[in-house]
Parts: sequence; C-alpha cells; structure tokens
Amino acid sequence: MGNSKWSWWRRLTHREQGRLPWRTVVYAALGAGVTIGLLALLNQVSGMPALEAAFGSSCILVFLMPQAPVSQPINVIGGHLLSALIGVAVRAVMPTTWWSLGLAVALSLAVMAILRVTHPPAGGDPIAILLSDAGWLPLMGQIALGTLIIVASGALSRYLMRSVYRDPRPDAQTENSR
Repeated sequence: MGNSKWSWWRRLTHREQGRLPWRTVVYAALGAGVTIGLLALLNQVSGMPALEAAFGSSCILVFLMPQAPVSQPINVIGGHLLSALIGVAVRAVMPTTWWSLGLAVALSLAVMAILRVTHPPAGGDPIAILLSDAGWLPLMGQIALGTLIIVASGALSRYLMRSVYRDPRPDAQTENSR
C-alpha cells in the first residue's frame, strides 16, 4: 500500500538518461560556449544578426549528444532552414497572432517529420521570425549562417575529441564496418 501511494512520484522523477563522463560534459560545454560566443562576436563585429535563442538548444544537442539522430548535420541545417522558410511564409500571408504562431510551429514539426530532418530547437525558428520586424532575407541569412557555424564547430569538436565521443556500445565497431 505504501508503494502505490508514492509510485506516481517515482515515475515522475525517474531519469532514463545515464551519467555522462565528466570529460564529455566539459568538452561539450566548451564547444557550445565557444560556438555561441563566436556567433555573438560575429553579430557584434559585423552588425549582421547571427544569433538566435534556438541556437543554444542546438548546441546542447550537437555537442552533448552528437550521436543522436536529431543532432546530425542534415537535421540541424535542414530543420532550421525548413522551419525558417515556414515562418517566413506564414508571416507573409497571415497576421502574427496566437493561432498563426501555433500553425507555423505545427507546420514546421510536420514538414521536419515528413522529410526526416527533425531537429527540436528548430521549432523556435517560426516563433522568432513571426515576432521579428526584420525582413525575410536577413532572417534566412542569420539562420543559415548560424546553423552552418554550429555544424562546422560540432564537426571540428568531434574530430578533435574523437576519443571522448567514441560510441560506448561494444557492437558499434561491428555495425559501423558493415
């Protein structure tokens, strides 16, 4: 009887995510921090917008979970660009209201899923675009440049830290050699 009283709490607080090695956490934090810092510096020096809030979430996925399907370059670039295009299209034909924001995110989710380029942080792109006063070209340039820098930084980080990012599964070598 005592177990059932608190079982809902145990289910709510149970974590499926395993512990990561401290080196992985440190390298991922450094990679994400340097990448966001680079985007912010580019923004400050050039005056060209190169940073948006969704990029922070993208960095968490790219640097901390590089093997995840949603962290792959095609997902990061494709997800952000498709969601941005949908945001631009919705903004062009609809007023910015609660329902157009919801519709833009829903369309982005559906298109990313259908094209198999799902990248969860990209769901924020339509919101940022609909709430922005900038034109579509600077917004698309910002998102394209930012995603390319994130992907390039992630690839460089994985190359430099390849011993840290090795797939820990014993059968991973067999799968990759097929």
